[in-house]
Amino acid sequence: MRLLFLLFLLLVCFTQTISGRKRNLKYHLCERMGGICKHQRTHGCSILPAECKNRYKHCCRL
Repeated sequence: MRLLFLLFLLLVCFTQTISGRKRNLKYHLCERMGGICKHQRTHGCSILPAECKNRYKHCCRL
């Protein structure tokens, strides 16, 4: 029974780690595409199809 509980905890920790990595990859994608996360009210930049952490920002290439 203890072994089953430990395996369950290991599974939970592993899934949390994997989901955290996927989230961070989305935010680093903007930098890999050559952009920077800027506020929405900036003008004169090309908007790239990548996500930023803050919902009031977008991925922008100057």
